[in-house]
Amino acid sequence: MVVRVDRDKSFYYPAGITVTPSFFCIKVIRKCKKLYLNLYERNVEKEVEKIEFPPESRVGDVWFMKVDMRLKKTFEYAFEDENGHFADEYGKSFSGRDSFGKVSLIDNERRSPVYIADFDWGNDFDNVKAVEDKNLDTAFIYRLHVRGFTKSNSSKIVDKGTFKGISEKTDYLKKIGADFIDIMPATEFDEFIRVAGSFFSLFDKEKKEKIILNYWGYANSLNFAPKASYATKRYRNPVNEYKAMVKAMHEADIGVIQEFFFDKKSIGYIIDVLRFWKLEYHIDGFHLAGVNYCEEIVRDPYLLNSKFIFSNKIYDIRSENIISMDYDYMNNMRKYLKGDEGMIPFVSNAVSDKNGYLNFIADINGFSLADIYKYDYKHNDANGEDNADGSNMNFSWNCGFEGDTKKLQVLNLRKKMYLNAVLLLMISRGAVGVCSGDEVLQSKDGNNNTYCHDNDKSYFNWKLVNKNKDFLDFFVAMLEFRRKYILTGIDKHKISIHGMQVWKPDFEYYNRQMGMLIEGKTDIYIILNMHWDRHEFCLPTIKKGSFWHILVNTDDINTPFKGDGAVKVDNHRKIAVEGRSCVILVEKLI
Repeated sequence: MVVRVDRDKSFYYPAGITVTPSFFCIKVIRKCKKLYLNLYERNVEKEVEKIEFPPESRVGDVWFMKVDMRLKKTFEYAFEDENGHFADEYGKSFSGRDSFGKVSLIDNERRSPVYIADFDWGNDFDNVKAVEDKNLDTAFIYRLHVRGFTKSNSSKIVDKGTFKGISEKTDYLKKIGADFIDIMPATEFDEFIRVAGSFFSLFDKEKKEKIILNYWGYANSLNFAPKASYATKRYRNPVNEYKAMVKAMHEADIGVIQEFFFDKKSIGYIIDVLRFWKLEYHIDGFHLAGVNYCEEIVRDPYLLNSKFIFSNKIYDIRSENIISMDYDYMNNMRKYLKGDEGMIPFVSNAVSDKNGYLNFIADINGFSLADIYKYDYKHNDANGEDNADGSNMNFSWNCGFEGDTKKLQVLNLRKKMYLNAVLLLMISRGAVGVCSGDEVLQSKDGNNNTYCHDNDKSYFNWKLVNKNKDFLDFFVAMLEFRRKYILTGIDKHKISIHGMQVWKPDFEYYNRQMGMLIEGKTDIYIILNMHWDRHEFCLPTIKKGSFWHILVNTDDINTPFKGDGAVKVDNHRKIAVEGRSCVILVEKLI
């Protein structure tokens, strides 16, 4: 073995390890006095080689060397300085934390394999081109957690809670009409948070400290590697398993957006990470948390065809593939849905004005859709923080009873509120975002901050797909309506806002009712009545020979979407709409 320092060559290799048949190069960024590369046999604690970086190999805080040595395919590596062992921040895969949430592994050293197996992408580049043609600002984006999506026994798959599990649920993702899946953080993050205090969690007896489980993954991470504990145990190849998942999504015409959480990272490092995932994993876009909008990122030459979602709101971007999450939309729509005053100006703008936002009624950070109309207050006691965590501003309404009930009047009202929420979301301009489980009305028992729950509070309950089939069918039908009538020819539509009187919009503070006329190839009239009383609405004049038909009526909670059974209205001048209800009228010739 010969260690060489060649400033003219080895310094220019990328950070991390580069392996060839006869030598390897290693480059590390580290503020330390001495630095060592440790090589290990897989599953062996003691290193087989300990190679010191020559002092002359350092430029600032960048260390590099070239080693004339053939590495065995079973080798792994990590680094060591005067403070102890540490993992390669640019490592492409890791061992040591292969089981999620297993406390006995908390102090395990993370090591990277020196070799990464090849992957056959087949014709994926052709499939990627089809996904690139989808505009993000009008897409349906389905947000999921890798472990939570299939970990429940109700998923009825073998490899639960894995990247492969997502692949095995491709048919479901196609069924609900997802354009993109937005995957919550899935790089090699530390799922253990060591804290002092009265938090309820796992207990480490030896260290006499309490440990919170970080289920969501918003923490510092080794960002170049997919999380090992999200891969199947039999083969434990997170790299190729993630790639196979992406390939399966592309074959189903579904794009993959990966969420990354960056805490105090330089823009240069962030761009390195995004470029790598774009090139190595063929992902279609990035959901960036902890990072404000940055021109350097979105205009990077490697990332120009990528989709971007920013967690922080952007006010001045008009790009079909750059959007930001709109919590103002969520809060204001919730206010309107429960009957608050002063919301009509916001709602009329949301349904008629093109924007670059991701609209959603519920987010992981807050009540699930089901819980918005089951609870007035958060119920986070199971988090062990005396119900002090989580937002108190939920803009929810329990419809007359807190939590589960058998009262038919309350249940029917809640069902209508859920239908109204989906309808409003689907007629709004912008992208549509839905968290996994909301499309089947999965409750979290009033917990609005399930960041530490690796259990059924967070796992998708697949039994609800059948149990709440009627609601899921309505959700899918409204998505199809959106694509057919709201998005098709969107730039040619003529949209006008009305009050209970046609051509007289009413923006008075006390008003809770409005109409919206979409004039296109087929005219559509949408009536929203979030007042608790029944109201009569005038109807706009329709084209000669055509008649208004009721396509959707959320007051009819058992058959809200009429489809081919759309009912012709009796009076083409006026229609009565029940309290807390929405009606969609469509123009037909019969």
